Amino acid sequence: MAARSWRDKRIYDLLAAISDLGMAMSRSAAGELLDERVQFVAEQMRVTDTTARRYLTDDALAGMAREIVFGFVEETPGADLMSAPRTAAVPVRFAGRVFAGLGEVVRILLVERDDLEHTRDRVAQIAHAQSYLGLLVHDQVATTGFYNEPSVQMPPALLLRVARILETAADLVEDGLIGYQVDPEESAGLPSALRRDVRLMRTMAGQKSST
Repeated sequence: MAARSWRDKRIYDLLAAISDLGMAMSRSAAGELLDERVQFVAEQMRVTDTTARRYLTDDALAGMAREIVFGFVEETPGADLMSAPRTAAVPVRFAGRVFAGLGEVVRILLVERDDLEHTRDRVAQIAHAQSYLGLLVHDQVATTGFYNEPSVQMPPALLLRVARILETAADLVEDGLIGYQVDPEESAGLPSALRRDVRLMRTMAGQKSST
């Protein structure tokens, strides 16, 4: 078996560091970022690309991963969302809709064939989000203190994380991707439905409920 190239190994290391912080990225995107960083170091240090690679140590890659992930700092990457403050009120009815929306995202990802490892990571993230959502609903007795319908309290970070997942799925469908065993006619209205839910979740995440 041929040894992996420096680039392939560093892409793997970068993806692993990002995954450890609770997020995922495609190999192609990670490769582009790595190439850009090598080029930047080479230009700043006035050295060749080969020499610049020596500066991309494990610590440097860990720093890159933090830069990437903490660009989504409001989603508190890597945090235990079950123990995070639950300050956003979410109607139970809407939570069910979001749960179903995440299922549709999985169907969309199932037709991707270019990067199966990335697809597995993304599906795992969605499954985790669904699990958190379901457990948080189960863990509470719904109240009507914030809305005029039964609601539960959610961590804003979870709502923001799920909103990003749904928004990405809406982009994929608008680019022509049709989910696994999905009727193309039904798929046509999916982006607008997902984006409506995204707006609502981001609004809910910004509201503080004292109930």
